[in-house]
Amino acid sequence: MMPYEARFSPLTQIVRRHLLPEPGRVLVQVGDRVQPDDVIAEAILPGEVALFDLAEALGVDALSAGRALRVRPGQEVPPQGLLASRRRFLWLKREVRAPAAGVVRGVYEGSLLFEAKERLLRLRAYLPGEIIEIYPERGAAVRATGALAYGAWGHGGEGRGRLVLAVEEPSQPLGWPNVRLAHRGAILVGGTLNDHRAIFRAKQFRVAGLVVGSIHPNLRPLCERLPLPILVTEGIGSAPMMTALFECLQRCEGRWAFLAGRAPGPYGHPELVIPLSAPVESTALTVPRPLQEGLLVRLTRPPYLGLVGRVVSLPSAPQKTAIGTWAKGAYVRLSDGETLFVPLTNLEVIG
Repeated sequence: MMPYEARFSPLTQIVRRHLLPEPGRVLVQVGDRVQPDDVIAEAILPGEVALFDLAEALGVDALSAGRALRVRPGQEVPPQGLLASRRRFLWLKREVRAPAAGVVRGVYEGSLLFEAKERLLRLRAYLPGEIIEIYPERGAAVRATGALAYGAWGHGGEGRGRLVLAVEEPSQPLGWPNVRLAHRGAILVGGTLNDHRAIFRAKQFRVAGLVVGSIHPNLRPLCERLPLPILVTEGIGSAPMMTALFECLQRCEGRWAFLAGRAPGPYGHPELVIPLSAPVESTALTVPRPLQEGLLVRLTRPPYLGLVGRVVSLPSAPQKTAIGTWAKGAYVRLSDGETLFVPLTNLEVIG
């Protein structure tokens, strides 16, 4: 039977490979200890070339756009430097500005060709850990130990801060009164999220990120418009956070955590990482393993989404499921004593 890797591991080895998009210079060696802000590699990236349609931006024809230019070919322009402008009335003025420092390459029939300057890209370690592999001219691999949770959905880039639980139960909604000014710079944990005011307060108070079990579908467009890192562990809807994960976050409250809401680079999943140098209370190192009797598993599909139980048997032949299909799976005993058959695709090992 194939090994199953959980979306949540209370303590595991985490390896992150960081690669430059262009050949550059690696600044670390195998065995080096690094912190999240340490630069492990850097490269000079060529400037992007952009074509601005001045006639459309200014609302004029191509000839008038040429007269509205405030630069000439070959001229260097600073970031937000004025490229062209037109005043329609005393109180109404249209402008086109440079997105970055660069050089004007030419003007052609109402359009302006702009080339941004080269920029230095610094690749940072992201996690505190050890360099275990070097990729010449491209980057390195960092290994760390900690609690790891993958998200079913996420958005908003990266954030880091102290972990703070704003709710007491994995099913408790994260309401706007739970988000306070004292949470500035923290990664805030809630059970479910269905209040848009909580999101706005989190952004206003500069919370480093949000971790919730589920999010109301109407709030997803709002989250996608705001630069607030957010991680949803169960999915869109009203499912509570997995109990085992919530209890782990309770034990780790106050520790530094790292949140990647947009699944950067090769990570593949939105994720929450809590670096740990030693087990927290009874937490044991979790590694991928074959599914077998006695293992603790989490159910990943409704109507049992988020429930945890133990495998009591693994029938060799396919069994009939609740919806009438036949599938290979396991019989799982839940905490309330109920035993049910669950297809393999709806299970993940958590211990």
